[in-house]
Amino acid sequence: MDFDYNELERQLEKACVDVKNKFHKNFNSTLYLSAGGGKLESFINDLQGEFEAVAAKFITDNALQKDTEAKKRIFNITKLYAKKCVEDFSKI
Repeated sequence: MDFDYNELERQLEKACVDVKNKFHKNFNSTLYLSAGGGKLESFINDLQGEFEAVAAKFITDNALQKDTEAKKRIFNITKLYAKKCVEDFSKI
């Protein structure tokens, strides 16, 4: 079967922006008090949680729980978007 993976990509882009905005809001209010890479690690943890939720929802919404190939593709897309999001964030 063929699914709209573009929708997954849109959801991942939105999740990336949402996590960045949340992180900046929390960081500016001093909720993230750590030195050096701790801030990046905290961002990555937040991002991982969001991206896992987006992927799980996409799998459920499209009834792909038993489609191994589709899940593999979804996780590959999610991994690529996570890497891109972290790289963009780390440039700030």
